[in-house]
Amino acid sequence: MSAVICRFFTIHFSYNKLILCINNNNMKLTIFLILVLAAGTWAETISTGQGCRERLSASNGFTDLLVLLENKDLFRFCENFDNTVLNDWERSYINALILNLRHKNYESNKTISEVIEKYGSELHDSLKMQLYETRMKNSVNLFDYKDALYCTEYILKNYASLLDSAEDEDMRNSMVIWKAAENIQKQSIVIAGDSKIPLKKDLAGLINIPVKCGGDNEDFIFDTGANFSVVNETYAKKMKLIMLEGSIEVGSVTGKKVKSKLACAELLEIGGMKLSNVLFLVLPDESLSFAGGLYAINGIIGFPVIKEMKEIHIRREEVFIPKEKTSGTLSNMLIDGFIPSIEIIDGNDSLAFTFDTGAKATMLYSSYYRRNKTNIESKYEIEEIEFGGAGGTIKVKGFRLDNIVFKIGNSKLKLDDVRVIAENIKDHDKGYFGNLGQDYMGEFNEMILNFEDMYVDFKK
Repeated sequence: MSAVICRFFTIHFSYNKLILCINNNNMKLTIFLILVLAAGTWAETISTGQGCRERLSASNGFTDLLVLLENKDLFRFCENFDNTVLNDWERSYINALILNLRHKNYESNKTISEVIEKYGSELHDSLKMQLYETRMKNSVNLFDYKDALYCTEYILKNYASLLDSAEDEDMRNSMVIWKAAENIQKQSIVIAGDSKIPLKKDLAGLINIPVKCGGDNEDFIFDTGANFSVVNETYAKKMKLIMLEGSIEVGSVTGKKVKSKLACAELLEIGGMKLSNVLFLVLPDESLSFAGGLYAINGIIGFPVIKEMKEIHIRREEVFIPKEKTSGTLSNMLIDGFIPSIEIIDGNDSLAFTFDTGAKATMLYSSYYRRNKTNIESKYEIEEIEFGGAGGTIKVKGFRLDNIVFKIGNSKLKLDDVRVIAENIKDHDKGYFGNLGQDYMGEFNEMILNFEDMYVDFKK
């Protein structure tokens, strides 16, 4: 796993593998653009409450909700909102955060503006900083990079005292992308009709779809968990991408740094859809080459493109995008910054998982281990689990679990040989309980993602 360490986000490149040439069953490459809240954002309010009492009085219900959000208990955070007694400013504040999670970015920004205008002078700085962070997330999802840059600069100018030196440096690094992209037109999509896009699995078992750009036709990985579209340098040239100013350093678990660039595709065609002004991260070819060159990735279509398709049906041999969307009764998906999260029912427990079509196998994170530590350690032996990405691999302590039963929407499935990480890995799981992989998705004939009604479902 490797990462661009930035104040507002961390870009991860990770894949789970054993030995690709012998068993590519667990091969994984994912790009994460993860928004990270400032250390201490909640601390002043939750631990003592003094910051809020000096200005606006915060109720226990308000701080309890913020704890749920901080701990990535996202669905319980949203569900408890309606049943929590809050005063006017608290309800508006939490509503702005929930609208962001529900991918109502314009409405969230509108509510944030109203809260700041009405209560801004009375809010503690840590709470105001969180509102500007949320506005930045919204603006990136709306492809308004100029406003994302403004929010980043505003926090540095007004709330630098809340950041330590590392956080300050990380935040300045985060501005590189927004600065490079601030003057490009917003990404847009035209869906002329239903699209049936043929898919095929590559050597690592990952879904690939055909894309056309700059007169060049290529197969790219289709990855819902990649919240940044990616291309290597060779294919950036072949596809005639427009290179942008600025570069970012991608670090790795091995300490190696990879210099990466940014580029824009003026027109990207996928099936019957035409997308304009698509932002790409451009990596050196060697950083996307694995197992001694046996497996190489040329490009990845990530979440910023996928979510604009509105509704996606992933089937055995095709990805189907209907022009007319289907309303659903489920509400089990949220967008945490740039990370799609789904609600998984584990027994009687509701857990927030990330999910991506680029993961061959489901992996459980350290938060899941801690929640079930006694039961896991009584049944299983600890072992080394290897995973990594651009820059190298690492080995961590973990377990392999059997008979794990998950329920998602109207589906239910038992999984065996599921790996759980037993130690914290910096900038990796971010509090989520795990990442759902193709071992669950692949047992169904169809996976439906709807980014308008915000639900995920599976059909046999």
